[in-house]
Amino acid sequence: MGIFGDDKLQDERIAALEEHVRVLTQTVQFGQVELAKARIAILKLESALGEKVSVTDVDPAVVELNEELGKAREQLERSKAAASESWNTLQAGVNDAFASLSTSINEAYDKAKQA
Repeated sequence: MGIFGDDKLQDERIAALEEHVRVLTQTVQFGQVELAKARIAILKLESALGEKVSVTDVDPAVVELNEELGKAREQLERSKAAASESWNTLQAGVNDAFASLSTSINEAYDKAKQA
């Protein structure tokens, strides 16, 4: 017997909560992608305005960041398609992709600040 005295009702509530968590997680992940794009735009703007960083120093970093952003988008699409089967495993992969993207952005930002 379930917590609510009705196993079917309990299963439905748990399924609804899981779906809600998945939707919230996807929303946060898309927000992370948009934040990464904004950070790239800020990096481009700072390099253009500051005149302290040459275009040759920034361009490779921006290209790399755009590639990482593309990989993160692909990972998000894969995670959305297969969320119900192996959500926890895919979520770990998405988190790794965002961690890698964040590291690349931070490295490019630090490089731009040093120049």
